[in-house]
Amino acid sequence: MGRPWRRLFSNTTSLRGAAATIFALTAILPLSTLVALLWRSGHLRDPHAQINVLLALVIALLGFVLFQYLIRGISSVASAVHAGGDHAALAGNQQAIVPAVGRVGEIAEITEAFARLLGELRQSTDKLGDSVEKLGALNEVAELAARIPALSDLLEVVLERTMRTVHASIGSIMLVDAERRTLRIAASRGLTDVEGIEVAVGEGIAGKVAQLGDAVVVEDIETDTRFSRPNDPKYGGGSFICVPLRARDRVIGVLNLARKQPGIEGGGATGAFSATDLHFLNALMTNVGYAVDNARMLDETRRTARDLQQALDDARAAQARLVEGETLRALGELASGMAHHLNNLLAVVVGRVDLLLSAPGDAEPRSRLEIIRGAALDAAEVVRRVLRFSDRQAPAAFASVDLNELACEVVELQRPRWYDEAQLRGVTIDVVVEVHPVPPVTGDAAALREVIASVLVNAIEAVAPSGGRIVVATAAEPGSVACSIRDSGRGMSAALRHRAAEPFFTTKGPQGVGLGLSASYGIVEQHGGELVIESDEGRGTTVTIRLPVPPVAPALPDGATPATTPLRILLVDDEPDVRLAVADMLAEDGHAVAAVGAGRAALMRLERGEPYDLVLTDLGMPEMTGWDVARAIKARWPKLPVALITGWQESARSDDDRRAVDMTIAKPVTFETLRALVARVVRG
Repeated sequence: MGRPWRRLFSNTTSLRGAAATIFALTAILPLSTLVALLWRSGHLRDPHAQINVLLALVIALLGFVLFQYLIRGISSVASAVHAGGDHAALAGNQQAIVPAVGRVGEIAEITEAFARLLGELRQSTDKLGDSVEKLGALNEVAELAARIPALSDLLEVVLERTMRTVHASIGSIMLVDAERRTLRIAASRGLTDVEGIEVAVGEGIAGKVAQLGDAVVVEDIETDTRFSRPNDPKYGGGSFICVPLRARDRVIGVLNLARKQPGIEGGGATGAFSATDLHFLNALMTNVGYAVDNARMLDETRRTARDLQQALDDARAAQARLVEGETLRALGELASGMAHHLNNLLAVVVGRVDLLLSAPGDAEPRSRLEIIRGAALDAAEVVRRVLRFSDRQAPAAFASVDLNELACEVVELQRPRWYDEAQLRGVTIDVVVEVHPVPPVTGDAAALREVIASVLVNAIEAVAPSGGRIVVATAAEPGSVACSIRDSGRGMSAALRHRAAEPFFTTKGPQGVGLGLSASYGIVEQHGGELVIESDEGRGTTVTIRLPVPPVAPALPDGATPATTPLRILLVDDEPDVRLAVADMLAEDGHAVAAVGAGRAALMRLERGEPYDLVLTDLGMPEMTGWDVARAIKARWPKLPVALITGWQESARSDDDRRAVDMTIAKPVTFETLRALVARVVRG
């Protein structure tokens, strides 16, 4: 009895303790008082009184037990609530029955009330947790969107965080192509075969959302006919939601999410997306839309900047080529004029020396004449290099050329320089030829051979001091054939590389004339190609020759058989010394030569009916050029052969020019070239 009294005066007690205290105060205490009074009065000695007291005590104890059953039902409800019990546990407590009393209605009502309160509290707690989670996700995605500048990375992060927050199993983000008026998938998770999928704006669910800007929620994909389009992404079965991605007042894309299975927590009884999900996704897409639009504009700006930089680089390269071409053209015109006058002088020297050598005489004067002739022909070779550099038009006499054969020939021809001479100096030069199948090009084989040889000689000289490696390689490129010569020499600085193709510029000292690369540059341009020099100091040099593949009609081969049949030749040249030297050379072979100094004089002789087998005319003359003379003759006497002598190496400028001239020879004229020319006329 002591414990109930102590609980009476304590601050907190349990429901059962309170019930025991109440029972003690209302039943045990009065009964004890009654027993005490009976004892004092002596009535307790009466057996009947003792039996009555005993029965009262039994009835009190029985009431206490029944009262405890009643309190136990209420306590179990309190315990279930305190322990977080669910609705089923509370419902089980409401079936408790008090013995001899039956079911207590008030306890059942309290239980049902507590069950409803707990259910509502659980639902409110779940909603609050879901809202807190969505709010956290919204804040997280907003922060990430501000830190991720790359569009693709941003979309992947947004899609992953969004799917995780709303418990979606499949998702995609589609962006609007404003020009094509279509939607294309920019990021996806759980989808397959999305490459190339496009949805037109206004078609399907995604297209309608992009067009109207209103979200669409579908409870079951399998029963919705809008998912039967063959080009749409396959989201399987379950619930589906499509939300517009906005930036300002524009829809720039859509977010598609799907739940494969119903019954997902937070998705409603059927697993469909809830109104809370819709509100969250709308808010998220509105915030993310600005970041996505900014990232897309940043990507476009970077792409535009790259395109502009590429265009600027191309423009600079084109300007450099234009300036270089104009510089070389001006220098070429200057060199061409100089070469014309030199050729005329050399023609006189070579012609007179050939006449002296054709006459009998002592051996010693003849050897001296041979030296003079050799020096003049060497000078003529320098002039020819200048002319090849200055002439920008392709010669008419082109033939099919195999660049692989030329490369191999040049390497073998230069073997004494890169192998024998190097061995004598105690160094090793390793020349490797890497030829690949290439189509033939059209051009002058001798000129192209000279270009490859000139570049190879430069490479040999670059590695000559200490030895090294040279690689001669050919390759087929789109629309062209390339031959590159790469050496492991000391290389060139940028300033030296830019001047390498200038005529008369050399780094070889007095022994160099500075016409190797410049002449090669001119020859390659005559063939419609390009010569590119790549070099850095200490890293070697690579010279690449690129020639176009489209062929040009080849010319007939020149004959070299001396003619023995005397011809009647009309010679036209405005330079008296040249005219006299050529006439004497022709006369030495027994030909009848009529020499005149102007084109009109030659035409007057023909109009008078003088018969000739060949007209030999200079190109550069006042009043009438060689082309004018040839066209006039072909117009009146089309069967009369016309040959052109030129110190300019000028190509035909029109079809009429090509039809007017049958043959062309270059100054200085030698006995060999004149005899080959006459032989062709004799052969017809």
